[in-house]
Amino acid sequence: MPQISIEALSAWQRLANLQLAPRLIAALLRRFANDPQAIFAATDVELEAVEELNPRHLARLRDPEFAVTARQSVWLQRPDVHIYWSGHPNYPRLLCELPDPPPILFVRGTLDEPDRFGIGVVGSRRATPYGRSVTERIGRELAGHGLTVVSGGAIGIDTAAHRGALAGGGRTLAVLGCGIDIDYPRENRALFEEIAAHGALISEYALGTPPEAWRFPARNRIISGLSQGTLVVEAPRASGALITARFAAEQGRPVMAVPGNIDRESSFGANQLIKDGAIPVTETNDILRALGMIVIPPRQEHQQAFDLDEEESEETGDNRGVAAGSRARRLEALPPVQQRLLNELSLTPRHIDAIAQATDINATEAGVEMTLLELQGYVRRLPGNNYIRTL
Repeated sequence: MPQISIEALSAWQRLANLQLAPRLIAALLRRFANDPQAIFAATDVELEAVEELNPRHLARLRDPEFAVTARQSVWLQRPDVHIYWSGHPNYPRLLCELPDPPPILFVRGTLDEPDRFGIGVVGSRRATPYGRSVTERIGRELAGHGLTVVSGGAIGIDTAAHRGALAGGGRTLAVLGCGIDIDYPRENRALFEEIAAHGALISEYALGTPPEAWRFPARNRIISGLSQGTLVVEAPRASGALITARFAAEQGRPVMAVPGNIDRESSFGANQLIKDGAIPVTETNDILRALGMIVIPPRQEHQQAFDLDEEESEETGDNRGVAAGSRARRLEALPPVQQRLLNELSLTPRHIDAIAQATDINATEAGVEMTLLELQGYVRRLPGNNYIRTL
């Protein structure tokens, strides 16, 4: 895809600055072919043709108060900052399944194709030592299996989930309730730098948007939306993690929970979820089984130690980034037909006939290409002519 101009980026930023409802932004983008510059250049008559738009909205579109600031312009020109929208090739496919997907995503870092194998891990900000320990271990082991850990960047369980994924040499995504340029909570600044380097910070809110309580419930639908399933570790009665679990259930994604001490208020929410039908998790393999994934041994290179307070060694930070980049380059170098086949695979076994039909590739040709992919280590053939992706 051609490089987007700074003028176009500024138009996307200005559209986000308006803080219109996602459904209204989506309606405007549909009417003007995903071109925010065309939205602002349109006449009042053209804009009034959008049914969802009322005079108050039109006034906001014309209000110079929502123009792009100098600080926002500086951030837009950073090479690690991106804007994606529905229809952009890097917009996460899983989010397209939501009834109200975010029309604009601000991303600091990278969204890679394997991130579609994401697992949401959320819980209390006031985590106990037990909760943090369990979460870090699960995050590390999920990363070892090649899965991306998705959470919200908050202190407590969220932080433990991100740290665990990084410790396992894997990728992690933090969905924020503020702009991706805002360090909130401030004590996680160093962690956010690591997440941006080995995953992404994501927000539907414009650059510079401050953290306000009402924004966080809405962002929770994106955490569950980016995830194949959501795990709750420690959640009191009024926890935002329970909102994320509700969104996951509404989105048709599995809800899981780690059992906790019945005498602790911090465990009430997770235990109640289990009573209500959530899948209990006492080991990482429970998550894989719940998602219908084949339990395969974790990659050894993902079992390295990681400490945010120490200098990155050649065995942790540097080589990890090189390895990730190398894998991405190898995937991009594959023939288009093999890339299409890989895009249809996950850790859930799938028969070769279903793969061929989904990719519109002749079954015989698909079988040959799958054999080549197996020889290169990208897929694994299971009994019954079923295949999984080995990531």
